[in-house]
Amino acid sequence: MKAYFSNVIPKIKQFSKKLDDLTLLKNQNWVLIDESSDTKNVFIFRDKNQVLISKNGKVKKESWEYIGENNLLIDIDGESYLFKHGFLDENIFALKMDSKDNYVFLINESKYGFEINSIADINDFLIENYLSKNDQSINTRLNNNYEIKKVKSKRAFFGPIWDTYKVRFDDRLKGEVYVSKTSKKAYFIDGINYTSEMKRYYINSEYCISALHQFLKTGNILKEGLVESLIS
Repeated sequence: MKAYFSNVIPKIKQFSKKLDDLTLLKNQNWVLIDESSDTKNVFIFRDKNQVLISKNGKVKKESWEYIGENNLLIDIDGESYLFKHGFLDENIFALKMDSKDNYVFLINESKYGFEINSIADINDFLIENYLSKNDQSINTRLNNNYEIKKVKSKRAFFGPIWDTYKVRFDDRLKGEVYVSKTSKKAYFIDGINYTSEMKRYYINSEYCISALHQFLKTGNILKEGLVESLIS
């Protein structure tokens, strides 16, 4: 099973359905994306841990099992493959094969079986339907315009370089956001007390700036795009 690198999947995980929602997975024709082969492989996940695998119309009965903790076990041709959940919606199913951002992609044939048939098509679809639309939603929700100015760059101890930006909103609220040069992940600091602070990490600077404005204005933490919160 061919796996492909994707830097889009980690950015949209919060929009994914949970893997334990098996009703979305079962009894659909999931076409495997393999740009190195002309063979059409279709997976149909059925009840009682049975999966039908069609290769150019020739069908084999194999087994599959959801074993919890976002893990899926699939037996194919006498070999067992353990996958981690990557992304799932009614159109696309991405399974992570290893510790890197490499994924096996399957497309729901009844939804987009002909329009999506390459990794480029998948990335375009996901960006258009998740990243682009949510960036527009953020910009709409952020009614105040803002000025942003880079003030410094600093490398974390044995870590990435973070750029510091001062943000001033039209309603005179202001603060700082910190953006990773490599992952583009961003955070702002939610002060707890004089000795501790909470860093609120978001998938990108747009989410972070929107969250910063909401926090400064209301004291509430924006959940959309939030990756993690760490006390330091």
